[in-house]
Amino acid sequence: MLPSELLFSHKRGAQVYPRYLRPEQHVWAEQVLNLIREHQHRTRGELQAALRALEGDSPDYRIVRGFAHLALNAAEFTLATGELEPEALRREVFALAAERGGYGETQAREVLEAVAPRYRLDAETLREALYADLPENHLLTALPDFTPDKLVDRYNLAQAQGLLYSALYLRLTAHRNVPGQYRRLFQHLKFHGLMYAVEGNLDDGYQIYVDGPASLFKQTRKYGLQMAMFLPALLRVSRWEMEAVLQRDGSEMRYRLDSLSPLKPLTAAPLAYDSLLEESFARRWEKLDTPWTLEREVEIVDLKGTVFVPDFALRHPDGRIAHVEIMGFWHPDYLRRKLDKLRRAAMPDLIVAVSERLNVGADDFRDIPGPAIFFKGKLEPRQVLAVLDAAAGAGSA
Repeated sequence: MLPSELLFSHKRGAQVYPRYLRPEQHVWAEQVLNLIREHQHRTRGELQAALRALEGDSPDYRIVRGFAHLALNAAEFTLATGELEPEALRREVFALAAERGGYGETQAREVLEAVAPRYRLDAETLREALYADLPENHLLTALPDFTPDKLVDRYNLAQAQGLLYSALYLRLTAHRNVPGQYRRLFQHLKFHGLMYAVEGNLDDGYQIYVDGPASLFKQTRKYGLQMAMFLPALLRVSRWEMEAVLQRDGSEMRYRLDSLSPLKPLTAAPLAYDSLLEESFARRWEKLDTPWTLEREVEIVDLKGTVFVPDFALRHPDGRIAHVEIMGFWHPDYLRRKLDKLRRAAMPDLIVAVSERLNVGADDFRDIPGPAIFFKGKLEPRQVLAVLDAAAGAGSA
């Protein structure tokens, strides 16, 4: 993310747009990364001085500064003193100096020469170690994992994110997407602590209304940052539109983005499964000799304001359909929300597989229509098959 002073936008009537980089400005990304690479194992202060020199008198100095901000946030700096603690060294040196009395470079040198042998250092190295914990003295030890093109993409995304700091609310439209993309979208909304309401269905798409920081009783920058941090998750949806109403300079402005924008996701596509439990279950199912076909996240249940997406669907050639939801993550709030969703979904064909590590029992599932099974470690597919066979037997009877 970029601080406000490094954000660029332009207005056209009541519309506001992020200002993306022009092609001729991309060269600064490579120059910033080269400069950072040249300063590996040197101090942050030396690197910052070199970056200021790169800015020079260029009209693009704020772009250089923005590239540097994003790249350095992905770098690592460490103390140069190893196991030595600068604060403890300072206390020892200053105590000895106060004990001996006197001021000036000669006295300081004598104190350093008296203390240095204890740490197997020379006096000048000890002098440097005294203030090694100051940020400007930290050493650059790990370079940012960026190519110039990736840094350009992150910069443009940061410009788009910055406008959301002052959003009154968002309206998102996601349509003609696979259910798994919707599921992850809703998960990211919750992860970032955003308040939202949902309308629509799988066939027609979903309208998602997200309250912004300016709509709260007290506007908070922290909430605005959470909204901005959510934007990369939206880029994972194939087809989407976003409209935001912003509070800027005492008036409301409109801000629109959609899936045709030049923005790109920050990372590679997410894994097909949300957990190792799900992946292990799917892999084991593939090895079974069964007519039941396992499909990933193909059903979305509208719960009036939110949705429920079972982990798997099971289809039989004779037309029967069942669903599987795996509960393996432990957290009190997770359990409360999950049980509430299961009750509201009221799916009699849903098999709920529950890890015995969770602090729940059969009584917690009495008002949930579908069967619940409990497992240790990994969920065995044959447990699920047994439930399906029992249901088939009950139906034929």
